[in-house]
Amino acid sequence: MNRLAYIGFGFICLFVMNVGINAQTDASIKSAKNTVNDASGSLKPYQKFAENDSIARWLFGGDGALSFRATSLANWTAGGEDQIGISPIVNLFFNYKKGKQTFENYGTFAYGFLKTGERRALKNDDRLFYTSKLGRQISPKWFYTTTLLARTQFTPGYKYSNNDTIRISDFLAPVYLYISAGLDYRPNNSFSLVLSPLMGKATYVNSGDMTVLATAGMVTVEKDETGADVKIPHRSRHEFGGGALFSLTGNLFKNKVSYNSQVELFSNYAQKPENVDVFWTFQTKILLYKNITGDFRLDLKYDDDQKLLNDDGSLGGPKVQIKNYMGVGLFYQF
Repeated sequence: MNRLAYIGFGFICLFVMNVGINAQTDASIKSAKNTVNDASGSLKPYQKFAENDSIARWLFGGDGALSFRATSLANWTAGGEDQIGISPIVNLFFNYKKGKQTFENYGTFAYGFLKTGERRALKNDDRLFYTSKLGRQISPKWFYTTTLLARTQFTPGYKYSNNDTIRISDFLAPVYLYISAGLDYRPNNSFSLVLSPLMGKATYVNSGDMTVLATAGMVTVEKDETGADVKIPHRSRHEFGGGALFSLTGNLFKNKVSYNSQVELFSNYAQKPENVDVFWTFQTKILLYKNITGDFRLDLKYDDDQKLLNDDGSLGGPKVQIKNYMGVGLFYQF
């Protein structure tokens, strides 16, 4: 499946879920984030600003989840190894509203690891994400808006191939920053479509490691006077273009299932504008019993500038990157 097919698939999912959201009750329609801790045993939306609320005030909140897995073997003739894995995640928000002015902030902090046998623990989740939107309402469903997005990871990441360990990422290596101006369409509190004809993208690498630079698309190859290829490293790259940001949340099946999805699109006006950068994340929670939920997460990414390593350790071209996760764990609102 090529990247255009993945983009189309994401749009279809957003459309189908938006139709489903409009068929829910008014309480479900007005949800923006979902949580457990309801005595009735259902997923319960966070408090939201009322549409006619003109009092200046803040809303704070968040949720946390802890998923785990463990296997222990002793004299087990079928074979196998001990295994332990832990994946905590925290979502926070702090929002402000005064009249037609809004200021929304969301952050996600996640880190997980898996340890098998006597081998060292390997991370299987590492996310540091923040988004901020400053808007002013111009009609019941439209806002002027400026948006800031930041994405990076906490610890080094490695590629393991042919018994080699190659560091391909680190803290702030890379870090992606987006800032944009445009219009935000909000037909309800569950759906947002930001159209940004003016968007800047900055990529920074807080590392001098050539592999980290290369996998972040921060190494260019030029010819010297002899015609030989010379790798030129760069610590930063700045791009200008346009894009869009879709976000969608809601509840299904009498508030037993919650979901949220976000799609980020960016096109560089000056260089290959047809090669759209895509980042799509989708998460759903299923209430199993009180504060115990089943979770499914899917991240899909394509960046034409980001090079990936081949199995032999050589640098290849861009590819669609996919990560998915399924687990059972504890979930709590605060």
